Amino acid sequence: MKFGSKVWVQRGSLNPRLGDPQPGCCRRIKGILVFARGNDRWVRMEEDDPYDTVGWNTKGQVGCWGKSAVTERP
Repeated sequence: MKFGSKVWVQRGSLNPRLGDPQPGCCRRIKGILVFARGNDRWVRMEEDDPYDTVGWNTKGQVGCWGKSAVTERP
């Protein structure tokens, strides 16, 4: 995956008892890969995330996620 790639970020709990939609639910957010080091991926969000619980919830913000949470999108 190259910098500038369009990606999906998997966010939230995988706990099925949590139910959707509510804060912390499992969801995918569109983003752009801006940096990577080791297993960390920094992504600029391309859309708001109303179900966020950690503070990265607005289009344009950059957050850091693990490699397994970030996948390339077509």
